[in-house]
Amino acid sequence: MAPAIEGMVPAIESSEGNNKMNKGYQYPSWKKKLRGLVVDNEELCRIVEKGIMGLCGVETQAVETGEAAMELIASGATFDIIVIDRFLPSMTGPETARKMREMGVESKIIGLFALYFEGDEEEFVAAGVDDFKEKPLSPNWLVPILRELDN
Repeated sequence: MAPAIEGMVPAIESSEGNNKMNKGYQYPSWKKKLRGLVVDNEELCRIVEKGIMGLCGVETQAVETGEAAMELIASGATFDIIVIDRFLPSMTGPETARKMREMGVESKIIGLFALYFEGDEEEFVAAGVDDFKEKPLSPNWLVPILRELDN
C-alpha cells in the first residue's frame, strides 16, 4: 500500500526539510502533534483511513459509530481533524457532526461519502462540517488540510 500512497503524494515533501525518511518513503512531520479521529462503520475503510492519516503523520483513533465518537469527546479526547462517513448506523455522519458542534468541538471536520446523493453537500454544511470529500481518503487533499492545521 505504501508505494501507491507515496506515488500519489509528491506534495508531502517539505521545503523546510523536516520530513523523516523510512524505507525510502517520505512521511511528513509537523510542528505540533496532530491528532485525528476516523468515524466509519466499515472496518476496511476504518483501517485504510486510519492508515493513510498515520502515513501523513497524524496520531489517529478510529471508531465505528457516531455514538462512540461522542463518548470519546465527552471523555475529554480532543482532535485536530475528524473525518466522518456519511452513512453510519443509527446516527448519520451529518447528525454526528451536528452533535459534535453542539458539544463545542472546534476541530476541522471532513464529511466523507462513498455514494453521492443530491442534497448531501447541503446536509453536511448545515451540520457544521468544514468540507466534504468523496472516498477514498486521499493524501492529495488531506496533506494541505494538515499543513493548514499545523500553522
